[in-house]
Amino acid sequence: MGPRMRYKASIEEILSEPYDKEMVKPCVESKVFGIGVEAFTAGSAEFALTFAATHEGCLPLMDNGHYHPTEMVSDKIPALLCFFPEIALHITRPIRWDSDHVVLFDDETREMAKEIVRCNALDRVYMALDYFDASINRISAWTTGFRNWQKALLYALCIPNEQLKELQNKNELTELQVAQDEMKTMPFGDIWDEYCRVCNVKGDRGWFDDVKVYESEILKQR
Repeated sequence: MGPRMRYKASIEEILSEPYDKEMVKPCVESKVFGIGVEAFTAGSAEFALTFAATHEGCLPLMDNGHYHPTEMVSDKIPALLCFFPEIALHITRPIRWDSDHVVLFDDETREMAKEIVRCNALDRVYMALDYFDASINRISAWTTGFRNWQKALLYALCIPNEQLKELQNKNELTELQVAQDEMKTMPFGDIWDEYCRVCNVKGDRGWFDDVKVYESEILKQR
């Protein structure tokens, strides 16, 4: 308890300094482990969430790489939105007990975006991308992760959420399940390609040619 009380006092001392509450959004971020402290982490999920709940203006921040592998942040998003006017996310990709790997267009990434959109919370959730991978080209990692989160949000916005909600509220759970599965094979790629065209950027694969040129002409010369 001692380290946690000192941690609590430290955050409170930081928050006691005057700041513009419209421009600065203090957050507390939990972790399930820490390098060198695998047996104990002061800023656990329970600690961080309770601190945010009891200190006005302090937001809970969830990093989806900071939980047990069986925990899904997508499940936690609507729970926190029931009580907090705003929350924050560090969007990454966990692997076993490590986090911050390049964001993929995978199930959990899509589920997180779907929960934000379903809850009409695009203006209530601060979305920060938090990832790296030293084993691959850094520019490709950054571009891949950023575009995959954009894809996830676009995918969520294309879902007929109001119709699905109506089925759920009417207890038409069989039809709801069928409709949700049918959405998985809808031609999302065409919508993404059109979005890239409207934004005047290269679509999938096209941008990677520029990365290879940059790697050859700039990065390898360093």
